[in-house]
Amino acid sequence: MIPAHAFFARKTLIKSLSATFVVGGLLLGTSSALAQTAPAPQPPGAAVEQELQGLWLTTPYPAFFAQPGEEVDIGLSLANKGLPPQRVEFAISGLPEGWQWEIEGDGKRVGAAIAASDQTIDLSLKLTPAEGAVGDTYQFTITGKSGNQTLELPIALTLAETQPAELTLKPELPALRGTVRSTFDYQVEIANDGQEDTVVNLLAEAAPGFQVTFKERYGSQELTSIPLAAGEKKNLSVTVKAPENAQAGQYPVMVRAAGGNAAAETQLVLDITGQAELALAGPGGRLSGDATAGEQRTFNFTVENRGTAPARAVKFSASPPSGWNVEFNPEEIAEIPAGESAEVAVNMTPSDQAIAGDYVVTVRANGDGASDNESFRVTVRTSTIWGVTGLGVIAAAVMVLGFAVTRYGRR
Repeated sequence: MIPAHAFFARKTLIKSLSATFVVGGLLLGTSSALAQTAPAPQPPGAAVEQELQGLWLTTPYPAFFAQPGEEVDIGLSLANKGLPPQRVEFAISGLPEGWQWEIEGDGKRVGAAIAASDQTIDLSLKLTPAEGAVGDTYQFTITGKSGNQTLELPIALTLAETQPAELTLKPELPALRGTVRSTFDYQVEIANDGQEDTVVNLLAEAAPGFQVTFKERYGSQELTSIPLAAGEKKNLSVTVKAPENAQAGQYPVMVRAAGGNAAAETQLVLDITGQAELALAGPGGRLSGDATAGEQRTFNFTVENRGTAPARAVKFSASPPSGWNVEFNPEEIAEIPAGESAEVAVNMTPSDQAIAGDYVVTVRANGDGASDNESFRVTVRTSTIWGVTGLGVIAAAVMVLGFAVTRYGRR
């Protein structure tokens, strides 16, 4: 029997035509090769192409590190190449006292497996080392017995010190641009690169008035902390909302994660471009006034920029009733800085044929990317000239009537 770590070249195998073990496996030459007494001449290298036959028990990592008291998963493969179905019973020798183990296949605990011809079966060794001295290496052997043959797979496990939790924060896009009305959503990956589980508290430091919330990506629940297992990564959605009065500029937001003795931080940046916001108001804040038909009346309106960026090229317009005339002075304001206001004189002349009553004039202010409008109610009164004229007509009629009565009534 040859240990699993012994290796032989294919050329040596063909020359010897004998049964050997390689990597915990049994290699066999073909029966036809054994029967040949006078092989026909073959071109150079043809013997290398001869297929191997045998039974193997292998693992990709025969030497590794683990922490005391924590379960480790060792991947195993049982391969049958060119042989009839083989039943293999498993055992482990050389394990220290107190160590626990079991072999699983297809999610179930197994003690043996049957590998059909040209089949590979994936197995898993679940091993839990007992508490031991950190740095010590333990040697043990996984065996597989098939008839009178035995497969051996030596394993070396070194107990290593458990690394504490180690946190990292990595944003996908650390800087975003928008207006004060934008919602800034940052995608941040948080990872625990240590070997201990931890619960991470999520914190943020931002300028006054800025609101910061944490959620798991595609989640809806706001978070203040999140559990993070050893070696685990999670994606967070960090949402920042700027106050409405935030001026244009760049604002840093520090995001911190802390769990136990582990901590990490990263900086996010909001690049607020600013936006103008116009607000139009009538005289003294009122949205009504009175005027006389056919006569011009001036109303002083106020236009305020409540945004965070200058309002440029602010022009004025109106939608008056038919026959009315509305003019603005000035007709355009070149710029209204953020947080400031300006006045505009609105000259309204109702139609000279307007009857007394209430009329609505829509006044608009339109700037570069901002606008506002107000409906201004105008109460129209008729001119006093028409009243005097009416009284004169009535007086004349009375005089004519009195003269007629006086002259013709005596007859």
